[in-house]
Amino acid sequence: MNLRQQQSLFLLLFARLIIWANEQANMSVTAGELHRTDEQHLINRRKKLTKALRSLHQDRLAGDLNLFIKGVYQTKTEAYEPLGKYWNTLHPGCRWGGDWNEDGKMNDGFPDGNHFEFRLPQ
Repeated sequence: MNLRQQQSLFLLLFARLIIWANEQANMSVTAGELHRTDEQHLINRRKKLTKALRSLHQDRLAGDLNLFIKGVYQTKTEAYEPLGKYWNTLHPGCRWGGDWNEDGKMNDGFPDGNHFEFRLPQ
């Protein structure tokens, strides 16, 4: 599957996640970062917001959501867990940032609950 096909599949799956989230009682989401420019990624690295050499946001294969429960914006990874569990069921390439661990598995070593990405299994 080429990059454009992966991007199309990611966006379709991300749309399903958004619809699912908004169908849940007391839950709604708004858009966070979907595409990240190379320049913004360099800024994030300089500010030590990431250690990643490249982000899937740069390839349009990752998106962040802002979660609201009963109208209150959620900042803790745990609040995003229902979305993460649902996301992980949509396709083997779906990976939720809340599953990242201290060993750096899948990320820089911290959970990122509002982050949803698509990477084809190796």
